[in-house]
Amino acid sequence: MQKLVLRLRQYGRCTMTAEDKNDKHQPDRSLDYLLKGKVYIEELPPDIEPIRRFLEKYSGIRTKDVDDHIHEIRDCLWEIYPYVCVGHFRFLSLKFTLDPSYQIALNRLLAPKSDATFLDVGCCVGQVLRQLAFDGVDSSRLYGTDLEPRFLDAGYDLFKDQNKLKATFVAGDMLSHGGQNGEDDGKLKVLYGKMNIIHATSFFHLFTWEDQVRAASKMVKFLNADDPDVMIFGRQVGTTTPGDREGARKSKRFLHNATSWQELWDEVGKETGTAWRTEVNEIEEPGMHPDGNIDGTLRRIRFGVFRA
Repeated sequence: MQKLVLRLRQYGRCTMTAEDKNDKHQPDRSLDYLLKGKVYIEELPPDIEPIRRFLEKYSGIRTKDVDDHIHEIRDCLWEIYPYVCVGHFRFLSLKFTLDPSYQIALNRLLAPKSDATFLDVGCCVGQVLRQLAFDGVDSSRLYGTDLEPRFLDAGYDLFKDQNKLKATFVAGDMLSHGGQNGEDDGKLKVLYGKMNIIHATSFFHLFTWEDQVRAASKMVKFLNADDPDVMIFGRQVGTTTPGDREGARKSKRFLHNATSWQELWDEVGKETGTAWRTEVNEIEEPGMHPDGNIDGTLRRIRFGVFRA
């Protein structure tokens, strides 16, 4: 209880909106309600149960300690950088397991004598890699990269697996196109040519078209050039009207529909001397407008990218 009071005092200004102050009863505890207009929420969302069970089974955390552990790690991440996905606990979501492409990736990784490798781009605390390891994949064939090395370190604190997880984590900038001499981020070169499967969720929609081309072209470099069955998959915010949108701190980002997503990968193909076929599927779920945005054109989409 003392920990809860301290957190409420510290972040109370962030968690209360004008609507909350005028509604003391707050009868609707749905995910949409909890997230509406808020960047940092105190209450664990109703879809948190899968990660609770995961932390009990994979990490060995006692049931009565799980919620405090989640709050403690989330607040550490918040101090590193106050991303909305951190404030909303979305970095703990295991919904990626519902993606048919995840099951395809898992089956390939678990196939007899498989030496396939898997990279999670923008992996945050590495929850996807931990799920794959829990599902039986040899963790030495799992890789993750994120711009923020402290997120990678926090993953070990969250999952308490420093001594058992054999995955490789690399902190690096997917958008780097060089320093003074135009060279790539040297740290990421260790991934070149090694990957069979790449996962990138809540990643591309953060950037402009040009930066998306840059990041996607780097992903192509990561892929095994001799593997005809490489796959890139994930999910992101899309739209029925593709184009530039204003992001956080007045930044620009480009949102896609199925047509513009294919066009992006056509350009990536020209840049890299490769050819790509894409698939896009719209998915229905709550929390589409967590910041109070009323843009009715926004959609959540799953995507797959394959050699053409």
